[in-house]
Amino acid sequence: MTQGEAYPGSMFSLTDHELYIVSARHNGCDNGQIATWIMPATLVVEQPRIVALISPQNYTYSLIAPTGRFAVSMLSEEQHELVPRFGLYSGRDIDKFQGVKTERTASGLLILVDGCGWADCVVVSTLDAGDRILMLADIVEQEFSCGTRPLRKNAAFALQPREIRDLLDKKHRDDGERDKQWIRHF
Repeated sequence: MTQGEAYPGSMFSLTDHELYIVSARHNGCDNGQIATWIMPATLVVEQPRIVALISPQNYTYSLIAPTGRFAVSMLSEEQHELVPRFGLYSGRDIDKFQGVKTERTASGLLILVDGCGWADCVVVSTLDAGDRILMLADIVEQEFSCGTRPLRKNAAFALQPREIRDLLDKKHRDDGERDKQWIRHF
């Protein structure tokens, strides 16, 4: 699904966000999910912060909520094959990290190796928007891989086989329908 199809008739159809894996750990369970709504939240270099938006319906959020911690790994163009694993399936059903090259941060969170970089984050504030939880988080540790190019949503989608693109489209539509009930409660 292109941004134009996701946001028809909107200026947001012009955007092409980087793709991230947001990972979390609680009670010995690890999980991660694809996220595109991750952005810097300050100009203060000495205290880096980000904003991340995550569905409260996702398993990853159920691991973030009790701990107040998560990590983000920015995918590189070479990691497009991870999109179906982290974007289509629930960590309630499969171990998404099995066979994926990872390391742990000092706080024990899984981060992807060979990406554009990663950040270990502590949530300092949240806003429940119904269908999404907006998390403001301090970055407590991070690494950046100079020379790698980030994987963006449109390219990630275009690089998938047709059957995977169809599944991603269906999941996007299904999640949108599911989220209608949650945004109305806000």
